[in-house]
Amino acid sequence: MASWNFGLLLAVLIVYDFIPANQGLELNPMLIKQAKKLQLRCLNQTGVSIGLKCFVHCMFDMVGLIDSQNVVHLESLLEVLPEQIHNTINGLVSACGTQKGKDGCDTAYETIKCYIAVNDKFMWDEVIVLLG
Repeated sequence: MASWNFGLLLAVLIVYDFIPANQGLELNPMLIKQAKKLQLRCLNQTGVSIGLKCFVHCMFDMVGLIDSQNVVHLESLLEVLPEQIHNTINGLVSACGTQKGKDGCDTAYETIKCYIAVNDKFMWDEVIVLLG
């Protein structure tokens, strides 16, 4: 259970840039530093650039957003994110669910592509900034 809660906490860090600065959410700088460490770990683990499929899978896996059957659980973020973005997250979950690919990397990538197709402004303006 503690590891699941830790995963959700890290998920908050990954989506920290989902939330526009004017909404006033502030996270502990130490937590943001930990998210950056995970990013580096995934880059080293996959041996690829940030833009590739397995990096997305690695980041999802590190924070518990994808399970061992390669099902994406973006809705788990609702427990830890501010209410003002719950509708956005629910919209992405409803529209996309998990976009099955040939493997975990492809599934994570196809799911992110769906999120971008559904709400590109949210994804590009907020999410990709953190991963970059």
